[in-house]
Amino acid sequence: MFSRPTTDQVILDCRNELLTAVDAAVSDPAVKITIQMLENVLRNVAERAAHEIAWMHEETDLMIGFANEVETTLGKSDELTAALSAYNSGRSDSFHLDDVSKTYGLAGECFSVSMERVFAASHTALHLRSREILAIRLDHENKIMGEWAFVGRG
Repeated sequence: MFSRPTTDQVILDCRNELLTAVDAAVSDPAVKITIQMLENVLRNVAERAAHEIAWMHEETDLMIGFANEVETTLGKSDELTAALSAYNSGRSDSFHLDDVSKTYGLAGECFSVSMERVFAASHTALHLRSREILAIRLDHENKIMGEWAFVGRG
């Protein structure tokens, strides 16, 4: 037992209890499938709880840095200026998940507008940089998904 358990540890303990106590006591195949589905969800939620805020902060910094780089390299545009302005006026330094998520969403809009500018300008170096950022986001999503499996099929 942990003296100061983190959210992911609590979730993983619940997952373990589900697998060892509940699953062992169940014989109904439909209920076993439900248990396996819940196990998948709990494992993914634990991973997300352990890293979600840090990943959003990291990705926010990358997306805003990219937007600023696009503006510096390709010049200002009304759309990018508006997106950056909305980010700057709406962002929060709070670590509460809702606030981090809102800031992340505003940064995502800046990134999206920036990518549109890059594609329209056919700027290869910035295009490759955007792909690096997308690869980091995909890596985080893959870590959340972990060993996701389709339960009850096969």
